[in-house]
Amino acid sequence: MFRWELLNLLAFRYRYQSYLEIGTQNANVNFHKIICHDKISVDPNPVHDIHYRMTSDEFFATIPDGMMFDLIFIDGLHIHEQVLKDIENSLKHLLPNGSIVVHDCLPKTERMQVREEHLDEWTGDVWKAIAKLRVERDDLVIVTYDMDYGCSVIKRGSGQKYFPKSEDYLNWDYFKYNYMSIMGVKEKPDLKLLNI
Repeated sequence: MFRWELLNLLAFRYRYQSYLEIGTQNANVNFHKIICHDKISVDPNPVHDIHYRMTSDEFFATIPDGMMFDLIFIDGLHIHEQVLKDIENSLKHLLPNGSIVVHDCLPKTERMQVREEHLDEWTGDVWKAIAKLRVERDDLVIVTYDMDYGCSVIKRGSGQKYFPKSEDYLNWDYFKYNYMSIMGVKEKPDLKLLNI
């Protein structure tokens, strides 16, 4: 399953109409495949024409407070500090029953998760943003699907089983042995089982 299939599954399940994509770059890869009535794309260096040619920080500083979305996809700068900022800004513009999906959350090797982009498979250290939220926030429900380099779904809510904080939980060696628990990993989603 690919990220656009998960996004469309969520859109269908919750009847979402509005979609925001942070980090579009090439609109043919994901953006044009999303089935929502109102769609907005953001990227500072896109391959194709998009709606907002700017960074996500500039975008969120520009739009009105009342601009809200059902579904937000984050696939921008793959540095966990920026991912956390994108999630926090997205939560301010997320409708009450909305969902945020974050891509590249499950690196398989240490090289995949280094902060410097390279030509091999690369996720950056996005996983650290999700781990921090699962450890520190009790107002969010977060699951990570083991698909397409890892897609984490974030919704407002409570009742999530949180991972206990450890001194080294943002260390790669700790992550590689505990990623299933710390990231809340589930198998590929199914419409009948999607209950987030």
